[in-house]
Amino acid sequence: MQKTVVQQVEDYVKQVMKEVAGHHDFKHVDRVRDRALQIAKSEGFGDLELVEVTALLHDIGLAYVKERKTHSQVGSEIADKFLRENNLLTEEKIGKITDAIKYHSSIRDGSGKLFEILRDADVLDALGAVGIMRAFTSKSYKPEYNPENIKGENWGLSGRSYDKLFKKGLEAGNNIIDQINLQISYYDNLATETARQLAKPLVEFMKNYVTQLEHEIKLAQKTT
Repeated sequence: MQKTVVQQVEDYVKQVMKEVAGHHDFKHVDRVRDRALQIAKSEGFGDLELVEVTALLHDIGLAYVKERKTHSQVGSEIADKFLRENNLLTEEKIGKITDAIKYHSSIRDGSGKLFEILRDADVLDALGAVGIMRAFTSKSYKPEYNPENIKGENWGLSGRSYDKLFKKGLEAGNNIIDQINLQISYYDNLATETARQLAKPLVEFMKNYVTQLEHEIKLAQKTT
């Protein structure tokens, strides 16, 4: 039996990304696919095949570049080439997919419902228990926290405030807890109402984690 478009794309992505390890491996892609379909259905976006293909291909560039900041542009070009060479979708659909992939890592660029669904799904994967897991794996070379400021210097900082920070050439912080604080701020960049509702308990979980961590460490400090 002939494979569906989604099956062909999934087989291709699994093959190409099998060497991509860490927090952006195929497990991440698969979770983003599930989130994207969840958002699309709730938002009334009718073309679920388009959503699924876009989510599957969104990080394909990571198999070809070492610098993560270029993976969206490279991934967009690779996705375009693969879809055209295999004659899988129409010109219009391929254009929508590649535009969404090209800008999915950007906070202020990109437009259209497909783009919003993809980026929101990608952001949701950086929140909650999964988000904490990813923070620890992606920043494992950093100390967990600063004993003098356990919650971190940027605790409670908004998404816009992080924008200003990065424009000055500054970083999120020197500890893993600072990465968690940064990911919490991603909530401010969500575009769809569905994603915002899904994200609320995930963000609350992360905030509670940081607060509980501080509580436990300070409690231990008092008893020693």
